[in-house]
Amino acid sequence: MSSVASTTDSALATLTQDMVVLLKALASGDTTSAKTDLTKLKSDLVAEEATLAEQASTSSSNNLTKDVTSLLKDLTSGDATAAKADATTVQADLKAEDASDTSSSKVTSPLETLIDQISTSLSSGSTQGALQALASYLVLNGQGTGSLVNTIA
Repeated sequence: MSSVASTTDSALATLTQDMVVLLKALASGDTTSAKTDLTKLKSDLVAEEATLAEQASTSSSNNLTKDVTSLLKDLTSGDATAAKADATTVQADLKAEDASDTSSSKVTSPLETLIDQISTSLSSGSTQGALQALASYLVLNGQGTGSLVNTIA
C-alpha cells in the first residue's frame, strides 16, 4: 500500500470517527459537546483537503476521496446545492472505478448505496434525509478504523 493510500485511509477513518462522535453527542442532546465535535470535524475536513491539495494526484481513488470529503463537508455545513453536485460527482467517480474494474461480477459497495441515498434525498430537497442516510450508514458501518470506500472487488 502506498503512503498516499494509507494517509487517505487514515484520514477517512478519522473523519468517520469524528462523525460518529458528533452523532452521539447530538443523539444525547449534549449541544456543548456537539459544537466541539463539529468544530473538530470541520478542522479535520480542512486538514484533509489541504493534504489532498498537496498530493494533487489525478488517480481516480484520490478523486473519489476528495469528492467524498467535499460531500461530507457540504452536508455538515448544510449546503444542499453543493452537496447535491458533490453526490453526482461521487457517483461519476464510482462509475469510473467500476469501469476500470476487470472482474466479471459487479458488487455494489456500501458507499455506492449511501451516495445513492444521499443523492435521492437531496434531489427531493431533504437535507435532513441525507443526514439521516449518513447517520444510518455510520451506525451500521462506522468504525474507529477502516474506510468508507469498499476496496474489495
